[in-house]
Amino acid sequence: MKLKRLNMDSTWWMEIDGTSFVVDPWLVGTEIDGARWLNEQWHTTEPVAIKDIPAYDFILITQAYSDHCHEETLKQMDVSKPILATAGAFKRLKKSLSGRDIILLEDDSLSKHFGLDISVFRPKKKMDPIYYAISVSKDDKPGFFYSPHGFKLTPSQEEMIQGKSYKLLITTLSDFRIPKIMGGHVNPGTENVDYLVKTLRPEHLINTHDEEKGGRGLVLKLAKVTFPDYDAAEAKADWNFIRTADYGVVDLLLK
Repeated sequence: MKLKRLNMDSTWWMEIDGTSFVVDPWLVGTEIDGARWLNEQWHTTEPVAIKDIPAYDFILITQAYSDHCHEETLKQMDVSKPILATAGAFKRLKKSLSGRDIILLEDDSLSKHFGLDISVFRPKKKMDPIYYAISVSKDDKPGFFYSPHGFKLTPSQEEMIQGKSYKLLITTLSDFRIPKIMGGHVNPGTENVDYLVKTLRPEHLINTHDEEKGGRGLVLKLAKVTFPDYDAAEAKADWNFIRTADYGVVDLLLK
């Protein structure tokens, strides 16, 4: 398993046994939620240029929101590559990227694409914001669990992961809170990381969606944010935390 940050927030290039894909690409421009006056954010560290992305077989979009489902970036990427998307993102992209090959990843299901097993976990919520988690693996080898906004598994979802092992958990370490009507506890912080580590028992942990981005708008004025303490993360023995502070490739041996 190999992975590489493509921005310092939550865009990744990943490879499992020779199959590679890009996760949640946001590499150009700003991201806007609803309107600029509400929330507009931008990267404070320049992302990897689209032309410099390593070769990939498909694009994976895990969330319906603009910092994960960024049409401006997707329009500049290779249009021959299919896009696999969870339900909200699928609905959005079918409207904005007409003619592209967009494949729906059904809620709480396991499907196979490009030889990889992709499991989708939908949170037990009826109203937005809906933040998914994704599991990707191949055959019986350890895979990765990606939850950029944290996650809490339901009993039925725990059954979905029975017998699975995880080489890597990728999740947020930040605590980000806004008024409930605007989204509530958007990033759940280290308590949720402890839960995921205990539940999934991954071999390693890498953080995501923790960039201290530039921004403006009402959301940021009302937000209460605690960003990660990476030294403290490295000190937690059960986390086996890997710090990824640059755009180098991390190579984890699959067994």
